[in-house]
Amino acid sequence: MSSKEIAKSAVLIALVLLSIVLTYMTWNFSPDVSDVDRTEDDKTENQSQTIGKPNNVSMDEVITPYQLIHSNEGNVKGMEAHRDSVKKINKVIQDQKVTHTQHMHSDHNLIIPDLSDDFVVFDFSYDMPLSTYLGQVMNIEARVPNDFNFNRLLINEDQNGKLQMYAISKDRHDVVKMKSSASATQFSDTLDNLDKKMKPYAEIITNKDTVDKATHIFAPSEEQKLKSYRTIYSHFSVDTMNSILFNDSVVVRSAKSGTTTYNNNTGVANYNDRSEKYQYKNLSEDRNSSKNMKEVIPSTFDYINHHGGFTDDFRLFDKDDKSGELMYQMFFNGRPTFNEDDLESLRVSWGDHGIFSYSRALLKTNITIDSGDEEKTLDGVEKVRASLANNPNINFEAVSNMTIGYAINDNPDKNDIEIQRNSELIPRWFIEYKGDWHEYDGNGGAKINELETREDGIYFCIYFSQHHVGRDLCE
Repeated sequence: MSSKEIAKSAVLIALVLLSIVLTYMTWNFSPDVSDVDRTEDDKTENQSQTIGKPNNVSMDEVITPYQLIHSNEGNVKGMEAHRDSVKKINKVIQDQKVTHTQHMHSDHNLIIPDLSDDFVVFDFSYDMPLSTYLGQVMNIEARVPNDFNFNRLLINEDQNGKLQMYAISKDRHDVVKMKSSASATQFSDTLDNLDKKMKPYAEIITNKDTVDKATHIFAPSEEQKLKSYRTIYSHFSVDTMNSILFNDSVVVRSAKSGTTTYNNNTGVANYNDRSEKYQYKNLSEDRNSSKNMKEVIPSTFDYINHHGGFTDDFRLFDKDDKSGELMYQMFFNGRPTFNEDDLESLRVSWGDHGIFSYSRALLKTNITIDSGDEEKTLDGVEKVRASLANNPNINFEAVSNMTIGYAINDNPDKNDIEIQRNSELIPRWFIEYKGDWHEYDGNGGAKINELETREDGIYFCIYFSQHHVGRDLCE
């Protein structure tokens, strides 16, 4: 009996203690009302501050070369810059130190005496501050010339089993040599794996500044058979962009030709519902955008990335030194895409305190599929080079890049709301000529326009083709 009484007493005591604890928690309970006072509009506004997943890409995925080249004793191979390939080779170089730098200049053709016959080339389509690339993109500790810009990086092994890097200026007259703490053995192992994916490339000379192995133009040497693709887009709303760019409510003003204007005291935006292009300008910033690329490049990247603006494989592809505008261009299968209406690009400039201008199509890729068409056969670069060099209406010395990309042929259908907007991606050669990119005409010429002046001051546009030179009044 005594043991049963003890057990009953223990259970009773436990119940009493539990009752005390529950009573205390009830008295001190304070409900979380942080979300109660928020209206549905507030919730919707906060949810619409991003286009896609915020901060979903790293800087070295956007500030990246457009092609990788391996030159080994005159045997040149290369590949388009797939993100995973660039990441593998970057991993060896990143988070290292530059132990020594040397700036060299040449008034004539740039020759690097200690560059070996086995080196890798990172080719960029734009030039940028070396300090920004090393410090903010690659996280490399380095003391380099403060105002030095480059658009090509060469990498080879030094006598101590470490990597040496050579940053070459766009005009091919300056180079900064850098000794790195990165292991050449690890780099070589990574390169061996990438070599299996590389194809034969040729070395092209276009002028006196591209005659050395360090300054050649590199492009695929053999015929390329590539598929065409069809992309179907999804849309995001004007309200989403307005909520990102405007600090306060906006006034809506309709205009002609399907363009709607939105503005408040700090900014103005135009949206064309036919092209689905959105253009914003910040009126609270100073009159001119910043041209300091050491600030503009990381700032615009952070801004776009923060609101999930890199909805596709966008990469920095061009910049305008006069206006300070950067162009982030969409890549597909590791290759750049081109469209006459800028459907594939984000154009952004920066002010003293924030975004200055922002232009983009309010579209993002929903699905991309094989178009079902036969593969396109593209000439090797030597045939392209010959047709351009033999065209008397083209100044071949002004050709600075040659690459394969995709032309985007847009197919908007506004007549049927059931049909989604789509585009065809067609492989083509593209030529950088006098600083601008042009589609190469597969018949043997390039879609490059130049201006010719008559004595009476009337300008004509000349359209170049291997078989025909057309002359029309320029608009």
